[in-house]
Amino acid sequence: MTAMPRGPIELIAALDPKPWGGRALEQFGFALPPGVLIGEAHLAGADAVVRSGPLAGRTLAELMAADPDWLAGERGRAATGGLPLFPLLIKLIDAREALSVQVHPDDAAARPLGGVGKTEAWHILAAESGSLLYLGLDDPDGLAELARRSRAGERTGDLLRAHAPVPGETLLLPAGTIHAIGAGLLIYEIQQPSGVTYRFDDWGRLGSDGRPRELHIEESLAVAKAELQPAPIPPVKRAPGRTLLVTSDYFSLERIELAASESATLDYPGSPAVITLLAGSGTVEAAGVSIAVTAGETVVIPPGDLPGTLIATGSAVAFYGWV
Repeated sequence: MTAMPRGPIELIAALDPKPWGGRALEQFGFALPPGVLIGEAHLAGADAVVRSGPLAGRTLAELMAADPDWLAGERGRAATGGLPLFPLLIKLIDAREALSVQVHPDDAAARPLGGVGKTEAWHILAAESGSLLYLGLDDPDGLAELARRSRAGERTGDLLRAHAPVPGETLLLPAGTIHAIGAGLLIYEIQQPSGVTYRFDDWGRLGSDGRPRELHIEESLAVAKAELQPAPIPPVKRAPGRTLLVTSDYFSLERIELAASESATLDYPGSPAVITLLAGSGTVEAAGVSIAVTAGETVVIPPGDLPGTLIATGSAVAFYGWV
């Protein structure tokens, strides 16, 4: 097998048009196609593309196929049950309109489909006045009524627990949680590498073909866990400028805030390190290689090249994700 190059890997995000999306992701430096509503930027995931260097132009999926142990590491491989998947999917989400009332399968339900489940976490970056998150059923005994309304084509949002999010909050949604992201929210999401979504209800929205979007009511009922009612997670200060936002069996996420010339070590072994700069500028160094980053840019460090270092050139705010 050809040896892979050392050091951080800078990525180009994959932009995903959505009928509920908007143009807010332009603030992170993304060149959005004219006239297209973009709901998601996949910062790190199968369809993200290497920006520069000897691997330029290749996707993370292609790199995983070439050498999964090098890119995912022991912990990353274990998190996907040995499947050749990059173990993290990290997104920016611009919800100009509400997303569907939906649910995702867990690992057991997803395995027959050839993939993994979808446990996810949201960190709220911005919230318009009156915006809401929908986090599980208001009454865990209300699944039968949710099923009845969904089958009848009736709206279901009032059956869910509505939460008014605050910027800076983080929420963990285990697979099986019935949920929806309301309108007017900008979210940083870290999740298992799955795209399987089952919709109960899409608020009567029409797709680009002018027809109602597809629902998956029976599939949703088969994987829904009516008892799940997520709530915001208290952040944990780990060190000056470093705050643990969420940790689970599948991923962890830390917020790093640095003044000019300050640095932070990136050193969780056995997992790729994914660093997204949200504000400011800096450099990411590992294995003797340094890459400059600015707001909106994401870098992956393969496990074998850790520890790495994030150095702020001006003040900087970054998210650091790992398995």
